[in-house]
Amino acid sequence: MVTKKNSANIYHLLRIAKGYQVKELADELRITPAYVNAIENGTRFPSTRLIKDYSQLFEVDEELILNFSRESDASIPFENILFRLLKMICK
Repeated sequence: MVTKKNSANIYHLLRIAKGYQVKELADELRITPAYVNAIENGTRFPSTRLIKDYSQLFEVDEELILNFSRESDASIPFENILFRLLKMICK
């Protein structure tokens, strides 16, 4: 599970990669900006429905999101995690 220390979680990276601001993403997902921030900070974990909504909005497989969030490690530099994510998405 993503920890609070890990600001480079899959949800944060997907939002950045697609160019969404927090408010824009919150509106698209029908949640509050505070909830988006909590997910990205690792203090909350999205529901199954919300993971499905993320995967549809960002056009990635739900399993990719779940596997990536399970494997997140706060000691890995942000750039390395972003590069790994981009490799997965841009096959």
